[in-house]
Amino acid sequence: MPAAFDALAPTYDHDFTASPIARILRARVHTRLDQRFPSSTHILELGCGTGEDALYLAQRGVRVTATDASPAMLDAARAKTAATPLVHIEALDLSNLSATYPVFDGAFANFGVLNCIPNWKPLAAWLADRLPSRGIAAFGVMSPLCLWEIGWHGIHGDFKTAFRRQRRGTTFGALPIYYPTIRRLTSDLAPYFCRIHVEALGLFLPPSDVYAVVERCPRLLHALTALDQRLSHVSPLALFADHYWIEFERLS
Repeated sequence: MPAAFDALAPTYDHDFTASPIARILRARVHTRLDQRFPSSTHILELGCGTGEDALYLAQRGVRVTATDASPAMLDAARAKTAATPLVHIEALDLSNLSATYPVFDGAFANFGVLNCIPNWKPLAAWLADRLPSRGIAAFGVMSPLCLWEIGWHGIHGDFKTAFRRQRRGTTFGALPIYYPTIRRLTSDLAPYFCRIHVEALGLFLPPSDVYAVVERCPRLLHALTALDQRLSHVSPLALFADHYWIEFERLS
């Protein structure tokens, strides 16, 4: 798992984080994090990447234990958050959840981290031991039915890419990628967590491999952003977006 993301680390912020659409979607996530994780709380981040979300939370006074399996991503996160004592960086592989941690006030993972594991029940049990009653676990998950991806690549005759999320054996490098439905993820977390919120992220905005097409047209980007924000809270539509944002509450 780490090697697939090590190669991305040096240019990840330039290629993804700094792009206009990524900034729009990340701001939406930050709005949700603001609502769930007030200042002075201690939050666990899974798959922190280059530390963009951890830095944002720390600037609001949230203490973050930011974890990732990629050494190169961890190095980038350490460099980015070096000026704040509120962020602590650690290695953690979601496919080998043997690490011991204290109880956190909440946990989250952004932009497809959970798509890197095939079974979410072990993660649910592991998180349940580390979150208090009514603690929040929130995730940005790549959906299995991205209409933008199907439509764009289908029109261009690239059916392999258009339907990759419906095909078993999809990989990123050598890393298998999985696309859980909202129902599947809710079921896997159900023994310990209750779903309390779901919304679309990128229903009208495209996936990252098509960002440049829309970003070249400011008026189109503005119109699609407005539609995305207006309909994001229609929860049945979340399954058809590039990502869905889903929140769970720890049961007593």
